[in-house]
Amino acid sequence: MNIALLAGSALTLFGIYLLKHSVTSYQKAVASQRWPSVTGQLTEVLLWGSRNLGGQIKEVEKLNVEYNYQINGQNYTGTLPAFYTMMYPETLEFADQYPVNSDIKIYYNPKNPSESVLIPGPRKDKPYSDLILGLLGVIIGVAIAVLSWRGIIG
Repeated sequence: MNIALLAGSALTLFGIYLLKHSVTSYQKAVASQRWPSVTGQLTEVLLWGSRNLGGQIKEVEKLNVEYNYQINGQNYTGTLPAFYTMMYPETLEFADQYPVNSDIKIYYNPKNPSESVLIPGPRKDKPYSDLILGLLGVIIGVAIAVLSWRGIIG
């Protein structure tokens, strides 16, 4: 077995994993648009990941959140801001708009109230980006594996 065949197989498996994860996230994101909401409280807003802004290195690239909410007398804690990865500048905008200890609308799954999100729905500007990336991984991985198996590469 050669390196190209192994690499193609590994990329295919990773693409399948990414595709499965992105389909699940997309389905949950679409469903979350119909979830009920409750007011909760942000207990943590943490910006991390370095980025050069105006010549200064700042921690603004990614966002971690934690929030508490209550449904039917039961307390819950959530950590999911959105069903997609938030990146700068939306991370900074979120942190500026919602400081720690602020009240925030939390959308929760009525069938499983421990599942919640702060921003319902898929990414507005690129709703299919993760699906496309996973599909590309599968296609390129299969192409590399097949070309290697046929002796065309590697």
